[in-house]
Amino acid sequence: MISYLRAEHRIHETAGHVLFWICRNWELAVSFSMQASAQYEAFVAGLARALLRNRDASEVRSGFRNHLAGASGVRHQIDVSFLDRSTTPHTLVVIECKHLRRPVKLAHVKVVKATVDDLAQRLPEETVKGVLVSLRGAQRGAIDYARHYNIDLQLVSDGSFYHFKYADLELIASSGLSSGHSHVSARGVALRACTVCGSEFESDGSLEVCPTCTRK
Repeated sequence: MISYLRAEHRIHETAGHVLFWICRNWELAVSFSMQASAQYEAFVAGLARALLRNRDASEVRSGFRNHLAGASGVRHQIDVSFLDRSTTPHTLVVIECKHLRRPVKLAHVKVVKATVDDLAQRLPEETVKGVLVSLRGAQRGAIDYARHYNIDLQLVSDGSFYHFKYADLELIASSGLSSGHSHVSARGVALRACTVCGSEFESDGSLEVCPTCTRK
């Protein structure tokens, strides 16, 4: 009887350790995923800054504190946004970033559509443009739905391969060689703020500290 109780205790103890290991690794995976998503959003925001460098547009905003209220009263968290003042009427561009290792689904595009509609009802004097950026493209249903409702689907794989565009501006990079194709001067690099001094510098997406601070 004592041996049986000891064996049962060891089983419960082992199961507890396994459960703790699973939960701990799940927490780490979620943490890494959130960090990667934030870095991805920051890189896309940097691409938008580079693209709009010579265009009459507002400051590019991004991050979890970037919220815009819709007609419903709901404050939508927008991954990346900016106001293009060179169009008539002005165009509010809202960008959803999906750092997923699989193609985005129809449901993801529907969320962007719902957000665009809610914002457009509150801002009738502006055009609201929806953009969804992802690592692996989109499924067929998502592509068809996005095309019908004029939502841009963009592929930004990583710092060495991306194709990001807005209006008549375009940034393309492949195999680590960046080149800009647009009607204005734009190169295939992202502008991001240095995490040390806060100044903007050109990054391929992997650097978070400017060259000046790196040399210090």
